[in-house]
Order: sequence, then structure tokens, then C-alpha cells
Amino acid sequence: MTGPIQRPGYRNTVLAAASLLAILCAVPASAEEIYKSDYRVSLLGLTIAKSYFTTRVADGAYEVSGSLRSSGLVTVFDDTKGTIDVKGQFAKTGAVPNSYVVKYRHGKKDKSTSIAFAKGNVTETTNVPPVQKKDKWVELAPESLLGAADPISGVMVAADSIGQVCTQTLHLYDGQTRVDLKLSPVGAPQPFSTKGFKGDAVTCSVKFIPIGGYRQGRDAIEYLKNKSKISLTFASLGKSGIYSPVQAKISTQIGTVTVYATRFEKMQ
Repeated sequence: MTGPIQRPGYRNTVLAAASLLAILCAVPASAEEIYKSDYRVSLLGLTIAKSYFTTRVADGAYEVSGSLRSSGLVTVFDDTKGTIDVKGQFAKTGAVPNSYVVKYRHGKKDKSTSIAFAKGNVTETTNVPPVQKKDKWVELAPESLLGAADPISGVMVAADSIGQVCTQTLHLYDGQTRVDLKLSPVGAPQPFSTKGFKGDAVTCSVKFIPIGGYRQGRDAIEYLKNKSKISLTFASLGKSGIYSPVQAKISTQIGTVTVYATRFEKMQ
């Protein structure tokens, strides 16, 4: 889910959670509108990462740019920082990406992933360094990249009402792994507030379904598929019809990762 939805170690738990939520609710408009969102990632009550994002929307197109990095005491053991840039446009079905680029540094190692899209389909992927395919690798079938979106565009959910958000399945691709996130309702919308936002939000339970681009039998994937409890909470700014996450909870083998929007604000 920054790349990688699942890759080894703490670093990728942070990047996965941040990628899943590090977006703003973007409202289609003719004049440019700008939104700011900040997210805090915590594990066992300790802040382990922070992210800061800006979304610009004009003439039905969107650009999301942001940064994330590990935070607190964990930087002593794992200092990771990166940037994300996404471009696309809005359609009745939601956000349709054109490009996704994530670059990050872990220690002294630089890594990047670039994905190009056309008409809602993945057309090209570049990973530096290249993905290392190991034994029992589940290959990606060409058809699995049709209608897939990057981890940021893919969680901008289009719905006629807040009650329809949790009836959808999100098709995500991070440059290596393709997964589906099947949403299901768990209750009525509830009030949510943070800096720049006060209104209703709806929480969905999430079923993690791996499609391809991973090693079969891998503990982390099997845990997310069969044991993990995942929830996403969505809210909308204004009457856009686009709903974005303001909170996520993902149980992992080392504890529950929580991502919370500390800011969700329209600037102009």
C-alpha cells in the first residue's frame, strides 16, 4: 500500500499505512482549489511517522504532492523519508490517475517507483532497484492491471452519498503488488473533527485480497489476508461526491498501526 503495500520490515509498514491515507479530499472545480492534509502514524501509542500533503484541483484535474518520514525514537533504528507525486483527473467513477511517483531513502539507500496510466489502466512501471522475484512468486496477469489505481488515487472514493462509500471494492497497485480492498459497512456515519474539518465520517471494515506481485505463503501477506483487522474511515469536504480517508487502523504482527488526519483543510 508508497510505495509497497507489503515489503519487509517496519519501514514498509510505515510506508504502506502512509500511502493508504496520505491524500486530501479533492473537490472538482473550475478555479484552482488547494487543500492541506497532515497525518500521524502510530504504533502501540507511539508516533512512528508523519506525512504532509498538498492537493491542487483545477478543471477536473488533480495534483497531489507530499512528504513522509519516520518520527520519534524509531529514527534511531530506522530513518526513512520520502516524497510522493500523483497526477490525474476526476470522472464519475472517481479519481483516474495519469502518473504516480514515489521516491524514498532508507539509511543510505535510495529507491523509487514510477507508474504511468492511460484511460484508467497501468501502462508502464519502473522500480529502482528492480523488484526481486523470489520462489513461489505470484505473477501479475496483464488483466489485473486494467482498472487499477495507485494507492493514493485509489482511495479517493466516488459515491452519491456517504452511505454508499462502504459498498465498494478498491483496486490498488503500488508498482509491485496488486491488491483489492473490499469495503463493508460497520455502522452509521459518525461526527468527526480535526483541524480544518468538522462533519460526518463513515467507517468501513476492509477485506485485504492479494491479486499478484508477491511471494505466496509470505507471513505478512497471509496475516493481512486471513487475520488482520482493517478499518478505513472516510469523510468529504463540501459536496464533492469524493470521499477520502481521515483514519485507518491496520492490525499487524507487531501491533495495530493507526493513521490519523491531524489536518484536513481547504486553503482556498
